[in-house]
Amino acid sequence: MRIGYFGDGVWAQRAFARLIDDSRYTIAFVAVRSSRPDSILVALAESKGIPVLNPATVNSPESLAEIAAFAAELHVSMSYDQILREAILALPPRGTLNCHAGALPFYRGRNPLTWALINGEEEFGITVHWVDLGIDTGDIVRQIKVPISATDTYATLLKTAETLCADTLVEAVSDVYDGTDKRVVQSTIDPVGLYCCRRREGDEEIDWKSGSVALERFVRALVPPGPGARTIWKERSYAILAAELVPGARPYIGIPGEVIGSDSLGILVKTGDSLIRITRWAAIGTEGALGAPLVPAVARGSRLGRDLPAALAQAEARLAALEAKPGRARGD
Repeated sequence: MRIGYFGDGVWAQRAFARLIDDSRYTIAFVAVRSSRPDSILVALAESKGIPVLNPATVNSPESLAEIAAFAAELHVSMSYDQILREAILALPPRGTLNCHAGALPFYRGRNPLTWALINGEEEFGITVHWVDLGIDTGDIVRQIKVPISATDTYATLLKTAETLCADTLVEAVSDVYDGTDKRVVQSTIDPVGLYCCRRREGDEEIDWKSGSVALERFVRALVPPGPGARTIWKERSYAILAAELVPGARPYIGIPGEVIGSDSLGILVKTGDSLIRITRWAAIGTEGALGAPLVPAVARGSRLGRDLPAALAQAEARLAALEAKPGRARGD
């Protein structure tokens, strides 16, 4: 079976390495990201004499003609950064498979592992599905569920998913080859599902008004290689790398973000409902790099996070000063 492969990253490398060594398949081409080609994927392809494509616009007429010339029977996508449109999807007679680290029809879209942790899920999914014109909406070929423990982080889930996504994709390709592949319509699992948006700069900032349980999950969901859950102290940004719930901490009203104490493990910070212990953090450098992990040392009574009322008052004062400058009344 001739396969056209679209991929990037460790996930794609692991599945590709297994597919190129399987005598049942011929890899017709590999398409990599144009802006940042995966050097390992390229090297694997070149070692086997497999053509490497890196189209700037994969759905352009020129790219479409090039891909069509390879006459692949099946297309496979793994972490490719461009959406395959209708014309390309119509090329392979056996369709296009994609692997997604979410339990479709839930956790469609971006950053599914992060969102699963934030939402307190007890498991995450690996799903191989047929690609259609929607986003992660195609019929399911294979799906597995993986437990999420109370100590799992984005880093541990990512490591697990890198292996299992490759395994599940390879098994799904084998199903297609054998003609035993299934088509489970996602609406038969849930008629609505859910979609996760891409996380953007600023989304990592902690809202200390959140409850302690939610904050502890938030920290675990953003650890490196994520950006780290961020907060401000003395006008400098810090990434919180580890936090823990305090057994027996009772709910009470206070000022969220205020440091209420410390011990040998870290600092205790008031949350929206009780308190949480921050055990490791790292200062954010001028270019965004994380400094060395440290046990926080912050005095009781200090406040973490942005003082939004104060910032608003300062902005209003600056605006009032500008409007009061000579010449403003004349419209100069």
